[in-house]
Amino acid sequence: MKILAIATNETSPESLTEVQAGRHHRIDYFEIAQAFRAKYIDYGSLQMNPLLRRIEEPLRMDIQQAFYAARLVRREGFDTVLSLSERVGIPLSLMLDRKIKHVVIMHHAMSAMKLRMMRALKIADRIDKIITISPAETAGLRAALNAPEGKVETLLTPVDVDFWQPQEAQPNGEAPHFLSLGLSYRDYPTLLRAMRSLTHVHGHIRAGSTWVAHRAGYEEERIPENIALKPYVHPSELRDVIARSRFVVVPIRNTTQWSAGCTSVQLAQAMGKAIITTRIPGLESYMRDGETGLLVDCGDVEGMRRAIDDLWQNPEKAEMMGRRGRELVQSTVSIDEWLKKLGSVLAPTAVMFGNLFESLIRW
Repeated sequence: MKILAIATNETSPESLTEVQAGRHHRIDYFEIAQAFRAKYIDYGSLQMNPLLRRIEEPLRMDIQQAFYAARLVRREGFDTVLSLSERVGIPLSLMLDRKIKHVVIMHHAMSAMKLRMMRALKIADRIDKIITISPAETAGLRAALNAPEGKVETLLTPVDVDFWQPQEAQPNGEAPHFLSLGLSYRDYPTLLRAMRSLTHVHGHIRAGSTWVAHRAGYEEERIPENIALKPYVHPSELRDVIARSRFVVVPIRNTTQWSAGCTSVQLAQAMGKAIITTRIPGLESYMRDGETGLLVDCGDVEGMRRAIDDLWQNPEKAEMMGRRGRELVQSTVSIDEWLKKLGSVLAPTAVMFGNLFESLIRW
């Protein structure tokens, strides 16, 4: 089996060195390349036409990368392709020979535009396996595409539990505070409005992302005095930032991206922090309401206010939720477990014989 993995972002040349030095969490396509002896490509692998790129962006499709990958598959004889996003997976499915096994991970499976495109072009017939990142999206996509049994499966987004783990907070003179982080589909206006009446509570917002670059959404809002806007930081520094916070708040807008914010929720729980986040269908799979954190309805200012005040006034409760959150991610979504599950999708026969071989060795 010869696998090509396609990532829809550009990786800095220092990333692998930083991972090896322990300054960056493990990166999924690096791990795929190592675990399955695969080749990976990203945006840095090709020269993109700037004009075509401006056309691609509103469509949320990486057509140039798909053409590049299709040529690479033909030239180097890959028999299995793993598209790590539907951005490249959808257009590439129209270019690959049907004999090539094509697995696509969809991060925004319930996008109305993508669903219309997939139905019109019968994309599901040209993909061997679609992976969504929550059970809710799997059920929604199966129904929307009338997909046959086994066509759509779920793999929750993984987290590097060795990099993101509880640690002692390094004091730096900051007042006690909670942390809110991330950029994609964030509902910071609801958080800010909730904080205006919580004058005894302090919070920091770090609105940044590896994947997207746009306004945070709070630019037209009055920032209350008990909220500090902080810069986005490197993962090695973000660990210290999370460790110094009492708990983590991830407010999400009402969106068809049902698992928006899951990465922030994952890494915060991995570090033993309680979570307050928004009740959207996919995100509910990444935490346990009342056990590892609290869920608030979309746009519910009063609900957000109550949840923040609850964890602020009850630090023991927040600590207990944080411990349970750490246990949850360790047992369900570590990157090593994710690779095993992905392997069963890419090469089920090889995984079956590998497990049998391991069992015989232990016996």
